[in-house]
Amino acid sequence: MNWLFEQSTIDDIKRVSLHIVGHLPKALVYIVFITVLYFIAKRLLLFLSMRTSATFAEPMRRATKYFFVFVGVIAVFGAFEADLGSLWAMIGTVAALIAVGFVAMWSVLSNLSCTVLILFFRPFEVGDDIEFTDPAGLRGKVINLNFAYTTLQDDEGRLIQIPNNLFFQRIVKRRPGGKVVETTLAEQLYKDEHHKEV
Repeated sequence: MNWLFEQSTIDDIKRVSLHIVGHLPKALVYIVFITVLYFIAKRLLLFLSMRTSATFAEPMRRATKYFFVFVGVIAVFGAFEADLGSLWAMIGTVAALIAVGFVAMWSVLSNLSCTVLILFFRPFEVGDDIEFTDPAGLRGKVINLNFAYTTLQDDEGRLIQIPNNLFFQRIVKRRPGGKVVETTLAEQLYKDEHHKEV
């Protein structure tokens, strides 16, 4: 009886080992492919942060890393032909709950989307002095910008947190903190290519 049990265990181990060895090349190809995509995405994020603002470089880098690790794990399980039906059901449930939460927190989403617009259109920079016309007297120096708020410091040293969506609903006066040189994207790209050649 023990001999039969041991023999069936050995047969199971052999079968699993052959299955792993047979699918290992496919899993390695997936890992290499996803790693290359990750490095391309990392370079693209670096390029975008140089063109917009470096404020979000670190959080975006971390989010990108976690995303590619998640995709890599799913791809490896798929390469070994693991049953992912229950995993996809769980992911779908979590995504639905997140979607309901986003609808419930519409103002947070509004701030997030306005933050992205601020990064791309750059109506102000960290270090600029800005003043709102409504409410009158709300002004200060921009000292920080995150996904939800822009932090100002007034003349008395107090910190004022302003929701980012407010910048698209009010008139804002801006006094640049440094010298402002307006350039087009084409000029910036040409300048970068010229520095690389030199």
